Amino acid sequence: MIPEGVIRKALVSGASLLGFLGLVWLLLHRQTGPFDRSVSHLFVGLPSSVYLFFSILCRTGNAEIELPLLLYGGIRIYRRASGEGSRRESDRAFLILWAVLLVLGTFLEHSLKGSLPAFSPDRAFQHDPLSGWAVFFPLHFHVHASFPSGHTFRALMILLFLRRFASRYLRFALLWAGGIMVGVVVLGWHFATDVLGSSLLVLAFSPFLLSASPAIASYHQKK
Repeated sequence: MIPEGVIRKALVSGASLLGFLGLVWLLLHRQTGPFDRSVSHLFVGLPSSVYLFFSILCRTGNAEIELPLLLYGGIRIYRRASGEGSRRESDRAFLILWAVLLVLGTFLEHSLKGSLPAFSPDRAFQHDPLSGWAVFFPLHFHVHASFPSGHTFRALMILLFLRRFASRYLRFALLWAGGIMVGVVVLGWHFATDVLGSSLLVLAFSPFLLSASPAIASYHQKK
């Protein structure tokens, strides 16, 4: 008999993965344009201070800032994993799985951006007042599609990390991640479907990421 919790997690993961693949199919057939442009139109003509706020906020989610910090922090926590027995093994198993998914997800992001049909917000929807300040943020990849949103993917991965190791910061991180997810659309870095795609991708594997580490720890303890 399969436990009800496993069935529920499988349904959530399966539905999320199908949703992600469905968005990829729609992008391949250029069917997301009307929806994406209608959403982006909502953020045209906002006060310049709003664009500046989101420009600064979203740059805290740049890959060249987040990835080194996340990997360094993960290694430190792995080495200092406290507790005894299953808890220690569970923390380490979570970190390994989380780091693998972070790296694989980042490669998948850039692979899709380089292979999907060219579709990204045009000048009418680009409102970044700090555009061109590459001296402070020099790492850029030459891609022609904006799907999926790397900022959204990494922000959600950080939420999973904090949920496990620093839950007291989770409320602040939720506000930060939500601001980035909105901000990348406001600034014209991404379309709404880019953000939705990354959210579905993380939702597809997060139920099993959160439950796999205790199972791995229990297995090691029984050996």
